[in-house]
Amino acid sequence: MTAITADKVSFTSSMYKGRIAHVRNWAYLGLLAGLAAMAMFAGDGYVQDNFVFQMFSLEGVKWMAGGAVIGMGYAFTTSESKFRAFRFSEILVPWLDGAVLMVALMGLYTLFEPAEAMITYEDQSNLFSGRVVMTMNIALLFSALCYIAYLFAPDSFIGKLGTATAWIGVYAGGSALLLRWYESYLLMGGDIGHAPVSNLYEVFILLFCVICVIYLTLESRHNARGLGAFVLPIVAAGIFFSIWLESIGQSDIKPLVPALQSYWMKIHVPLNFIGYGSFAVACAAGMAWLFRNRLEQGGSQSRLLSVFPSLKQLDNLAYKAVAIGFPAFTLATILGAAWAAEAWGGYWSWDPKETWALIVWLVYGAYLHARFSHGLQGKTLAWWAVLGFLVTIFCFVGVNMYLSGLHSYGQLT
Repeated sequence: MTAITADKVSFTSSMYKGRIAHVRNWAYLGLLAGLAAMAMFAGDGYVQDNFVFQMFSLEGVKWMAGGAVIGMGYAFTTSESKFRAFRFSEILVPWLDGAVLMVALMGLYTLFEPAEAMITYEDQSNLFSGRVVMTMNIALLFSALCYIAYLFAPDSFIGKLGTATAWIGVYAGGSALLLRWYESYLLMGGDIGHAPVSNLYEVFILLFCVICVIYLTLESRHNARGLGAFVLPIVAAGIFFSIWLESIGQSDIKPLVPALQSYWMKIHVPLNFIGYGSFAVACAAGMAWLFRNRLEQGGSQSRLLSVFPSLKQLDNLAYKAVAIGFPAFTLATILGAAWAAEAWGGYWSWDPKETWALIVWLVYGAYLHARFSHGLQGKTLAWWAVLGFLVTIFCFVGVNMYLSGLHSYGQLT
């Protein structure tokens, strides 16, 4: 049994090392290059409202397959010494594998969609994406419970179960968003098809996935499973809010307002939520730091101290999360200004959303400055990460719900 297990581990690890990873990586990159080439040189070119269907048409398959073959050819002709230097292949290919799996799951789910005659804009309750989202909700709520239980039973399998169900939630959520993208083309003759990042309900799903991916990556690389007891409850709170949004009819796929009918939406919004998700993980690390610090100062001999990462490690995890999110949020803000100039004729209007985005940027910019320039660590930065995320929540949810402005299309309807 041990030999069989070792063989499985060896096979799995070999898939992400050396030439096998290198070839797969370049096949994926070639596939993406084929898509880009189709958008630029194919007969119809890039048709924004129909590109999803172009991708999966016979023409799209030909362009993608051609790109993948060229990418694989390049990988095979690369010398042994050179491809070993391509460390980025081994880093990138697991992410590309995950993206391909999400697309494959989306393709599988389309088989369970109701007949075209049964799909109506007025009643979207029979669309299959709702069931996939429910699967994500259950998986992530169960994961939160597992991580909390892990604090009290660290030697059991419950921690691994929490990690596994969190990944299940990520793949369910990601594939559900892709499915909603597909479903948007099934409504009203395809006239309202758009990327699924246009309302609070959809971006909450995106946020859950981003938080979990960032946390699970840090957990794997830094052996920080105990932090999950603080990260996943944040996700769980968001899930209950999204369930409320669904209960008041905010989950329906709706036509885009004119300002959102732009390719900028597909770039600006995901980058924004990489920032938000990273700041959520930093907040969790800050809360864990404060909790552990309180236990240590009280002279506690609790077993929890053996489960939590050390104070120094938690401080570093919070910093790394902010270091991931701040550049993405900065780029999102810059691209948002470019989008605003295209949509409204000006780069900056001191709209409430823009103003609060600037406040968030200043909060985390000051966080990094305090750490880099002044060597600030510990309790002050832990509270900074927690309070900074409260500011982020208001920027994300509070502004949409309570303040009006140019971004009023994000309000509840």
